[in-house]
Amino acid sequence: MKSVTMRDVAQEAEVAQSTVSHFLNGTAPVAIETQKKIIQAIRKLNYYPNVTARNFKQRKTNIIGLLIPDITNMFYAELAKGVIETAKEKNYNLLLYSTDYQRRLEKDYIELVVSKQVDGVVVGYNLIEEKLWDKLKEARVPVSTIDVSPVNDFWPSVFLNNEEGIRQGLSYLVEIGHRRIAYLSEPPYALALVERQRAFLRLVKSLKLDFRENWIFVEKKQKKRVEIGFSLGEKLMSERPLPTAVMCSSDLVAVGAMKAFLSAGLKVPEDISIIGFDDILLCSYVHPSLTSIKQPKYDMGKIGIELLEEVIANGEPSEKEKRIVVNPILVKRQSCRALNN
Repeated sequence: MKSVTMRDVAQEAEVAQSTVSHFLNGTAPVAIETQKKIIQAIRKLNYYPNVTARNFKQRKTNIIGLLIPDITNMFYAELAKGVIETAKEKNYNLLLYSTDYQRRLEKDYIELVVSKQVDGVVVGYNLIEEKLWDKLKEARVPVSTIDVSPVNDFWPSVFLNNEEGIRQGLSYLVEIGHRRIAYLSEPPYALALVERQRAFLRLVKSLKLDFRENWIFVEKKQKKRVEIGFSLGEKLMSERPLPTAVMCSSDLVAVGAMKAFLSAGLKVPEDISIIGFDDILLCSYVHPSLTSIKQPKYDMGKIGIELLEEVIANGEPSEKEKRIVVNPILVKRQSCRALNN
């Protein structure tokens, strides 16, 4: 039976052979839609690329994978920048896999990671299919994770201290006179989102604020974060009395909520104050500029590579789980108003 070649994959996907090569070897960026075509062709033809005989023997490819859910999300874009630039400094090529939260793409990318025998992969979100973690483990692919639920004690991870971020945001709002504070969140599909919601609920109670359980709004369906923020912002405005301030699980949720408030005639921060989470670049360019809890996204990406490099060097994860926790910083801008002046 004739073996399937890269040229066959290129013909099936209707792309240049060089494009397939760039995708498989991480030597140049490839558009997401083109990636999908190549993956479909690989699956249809049952093509599994191999590294050269020399590299196969040494089990060394100088290629690292990065798995994220949405490269168009500015949070993941900055995280990816930290991974990409650090990998380049360490003489690694990088394959960027953006799944768009699709189960099939997630599965296809993991299969490519395993079959290509990359030196390792940085996983930047909670995989939808948890059994894929086992697939990586069984294939002995070195892995590091960024802000991912501790599915097991097998791989090193870097986490954000989410409770500290919520504490900083709430403390600031209380300091400037706010006592009626609401919380808006996308679906808690990630450990970080669960931690933020829990921290908010615990802290508003410990601070003895004028809090109501129905001032926590959590979207149930996964969709664009700006859309979630707009929808939850509309729901919040039906509350009486209206909270004087809102904390959001992410900046994009906050931007959507701001749009909802402004569309209804409320002014930010004159009528309602708002704080986001992540401190993406957009925070400085919306009006009013958004106060946010800054995640050191670039640094987290850098640490993710450094942790992965240790696993690669050791041949397997250390017996003791390595967890690195980084702290956020509150960045004050124009979206919050003091009530106690």
